[in-house]
Amino acid sequence: MPLLGGTALLAAFWYAERRARDPLLPPRFLLNQRRALALTAIALSACATAMTFVVLSLHLQQARNWSPLQTSAVLVPFAVALISSGRAARTAHRPVRARAVTAAGLGTGAAGLTLLAFTGLDVRTSYAYGLLPGLVLLPAGTTASFAGAAGLATEGVPQQQTGLAGGVLNTAVELGPTVLFAVLLTLGSDAWSLAATGAALAVVALLNHRTK
Repeated sequence: MPLLGGTALLAAFWYAERRARDPLLPPRFLLNQRRALALTAIALSACATAMTFVVLSLHLQQARNWSPLQTSAVLVPFAVALISSGRAARTAHRPVRARAVTAAGLGTGAAGLTLLAFTGLDVRTSYAYGLLPGLVLLPAGTTASFAGAAGLATEGVPQQQTGLAGGVLNTAVELGPTVLFAVLLTLGSDAWSLAATGAALAVVALLNHRTK
């Protein structure tokens, strides 16, 4: 029921905005292909990060019987890669460079999620082989894609719509770990959810690369 109610409210909002003389969120603003792909990349990147933390935290403690302290310790490389990649991606301010950074980041994140899905959740694999590569590739990729996509989502926005652009961007950040996260977790096992998220990142990376 909450999902149906939320969907109905969104449909009503979209209908009202299309009929309004001075809409709060002009439909044309979201129909820009480059901006739509950038916002999708942001939402998926946020979703992938949140899903990895939740799935791995539960897996390591329930399937491998690791303590909360051990689980926190093995996620340290994730945090280090997240911070390092964020600093390196600050140069993605030009449109062409931002598209390349976004596509490369999404592809790297997809590779990291695929590794986690097919090796990281196998209790028979070691940490160094099964978990560590994905825990480094995923945050490095998603942080880069977020930095590049943030620039694309706000590029060319008129001055009077800068607040709107920032609000839409922040909404995409919140939709990832909530709506997309909930939808992707319903696909089956944790491995399938991670793999599906990785596939979504790869598709958006390809579309972003082809968009001019």
